Parts: sequence; structure tokens; C-alpha cells
Amino acid sequence: MHSPEDLHKKVKYRRIAVIDCGTNTFNLRIVDILPGVEKGFRPWTKVFSLRLAVRLGKGGIGKGVIRPDRIARGLDAIGVMREAMRNYQTDEVFVIATSALRDASNNKVFTEGVQKLYGYHVQIISGATEASLIQEGIALTYSPSEGETVLTLDIGGGSTECVIWNRQKVVWARSFDVGVARLQALFKLSDRFGEDAYEKMKPYLDDMLAPLALALSKTNPSVILGSSGSFDTFYSLTKPKSKKVLNAGKYKNVDDSKQKIKCHPSADVIDVKKFDDLADILIRNTLKDRLNMSGMPPDRADLIPYASAIVKWIQNETEITHFYRSKYAVREGVLARIVGGDIVTPGFTSSLV
Repeated sequence: MHSPEDLHKKVKYRRIAVIDCGTNTFNLRIVDILPGVEKGFRPWTKVFSLRLAVRLGKGGIGKGVIRPDRIARGLDAIGVMREAMRNYQTDEVFVIATSALRDASNNKVFTEGVQKLYGYHVQIISGATEASLIQEGIALTYSPSEGETVLTLDIGGGSTECVIWNRQKVVWARSFDVGVARLQALFKLSDRFGEDAYEKMKPYLDDMLAPLALALSKTNPSVILGSSGSFDTFYSLTKPKSKKVLNAGKYKNVDDSKQKIKCHPSADVIDVKKFDDLADILIRNTLKDRLNMSGMPPDRADLIPYASAIVKWIQNETEITHFYRSKYAVREGVLARIVGGDIVTPGFTSSLV
């Protein structure tokens, strides 16, 4: 093992950028890959991150298209991110696109626009690949106990990825075209939801998520491990005032240097009772009320009740006793594959398969 400082003198860091083009937000993460890091420690250091609310699927996700104004907004967002990548002298760029673009009949307008304007190849990944990448990232932040079954849940704007797994293996995985932006386009409940809002959505969720209901009945997971996105908001709205640092002391001194390599961040606990109370509030209050809630990101205020409805549906299908939020998602799955020398997006496709 060598210190990062010594390694920097001997080996040029790979400075890598990953852009996740989601249905609602575009996320950029720039990191330096650290060579020779022991298993269990994070083999990259964060350089810069940026999150932009693009709402790529707005007005078109239910029709299978991306509106021209949304394409323009998405291209502008990539342009902003390119300037950041130039400023940080990034060596490699990976642009990943998910639900809204894989379902859009005019997705080439966006991908070709990115190629022409910025020279980046956009990889539109299948739902199965998205679920796989999310799991590769999120599994770095949580280790199930013996006999414990976990449901990884990533609630996005256009789709929801579900992975059921335990200490030994992944048992079941699937991506569903059920996301908060799709639910909003279908049910149009952007202000006050009302007490009957969930009951209105439940038959639709029963139909769309029927394979998940069957998988849950056979595996009975007791843990939900939420992947960033909506779960970042749930955590922000329910976390205790003084957060316990779970990774305190989990660092590796290297060759007696002052440099330290961090562990991957442990998943954060979301209090189940506080979440249940929050879900009830989100259904009753107005958009203005939600915007005034401490810890509520403004761009998520109109969509977060739909995410809580999906979680509530899952709670009704199985006995969930523990909730966690992981900071990791698709981006970290991509980084893990890069570090492992694997194909970054196995089986990526320009359309859903």
C-alpha cells in the first residue's frame, strides 16, 4: 500500500466525471480514482458534484416523447456541467441516461445534440442495467445481517428500480415504469393530495407493481434501503437534529503519512414512525406547505407525495421494520465498475429491452 501522496507522484490519477441524466434531475459527480486501495475502503475521492433540476420528462413522459423545451433545458444543463468538467480538468466523461430518454421516441434529438455540441456519447441504459448499477453502488453502503432480506428501492421520476437481496446474493430484480413524474402526469395531484389520493392511485400501483407484490410475498424483506433521490428528501425531513456519524474512525492511515482513505459512507437510518407521520402530512398539506417545510428541496416539493405513496404501497405488501437511506446510486455503481475494470454499462442500449 502507498499513500495517495506517493501514488500521485508515481501514477497519474484518473479524474472521471459521471453524469446521470434522470427524468427530473441531472447529477454530475467528478472524482479522482485512487489506485491500489484495499477492499472496504473508498477507491475514489470526491472532487466536485452538481445537481440540476431539469425536469426532462415534463409534459411528455406520458406520451413517450421529450418536449423541445425540455431537450433545450437538458442540453443547457450538460453545457453547464461541461464547464465544470473543464475547470477541473477531467480526463474521462461517462454520460448515462435513464427512463425518460429510453422511452422517448425522439431521444436521438437529445443524444445527437449532446454529441454535436459537446462531443459526449450518451449511453441510454435499459431498466435492468439501471437496477444493476444502482445495486452495485448501494451495496457498498450496507451489509445485511445473517438471515436478513433487503429491498433496494430507487424511486425516480420515470421508473422505480427494485432489487431484493440478502447477505449471499441478489434474489430478484426489476425496473418498473412507475416514477413520480409519471404518477404526476397521470393523476395530476400537484397541490393538495387529500385523504383519498392514495386510494385513487392504489389500483394503478396494484396493476403496475403486481410482479413486485408477488416477489415480496415470497421473500418478505424486512428492510428498505432507499437510493438517494426521494430518500434524500425523506431523510432530510425526518433526521434527528444531531446526526450520529456512523463512520467515525473508519479511516485508513497509509504508510504513516497524513493522508487518509475513507470508507464508503454507511447508510443512514430513517425512523419508520417518523416516516409514517411524514407520509400522512404530505398527503394532507398543500404545495405551499411543503415548500415551507424545513429540509424540503424546492424542486421535489410537488413530487415527494407520489414517492411516499409508492413506499406506503410497499409497506402494505410486506412487514418492513427498518428504513435506510444510502447516498449512493447509479453514479457510484458506474464508478465501482470502472475501479473493478469491468464494462461500465453492460448491455447498454438506445431503447428499452
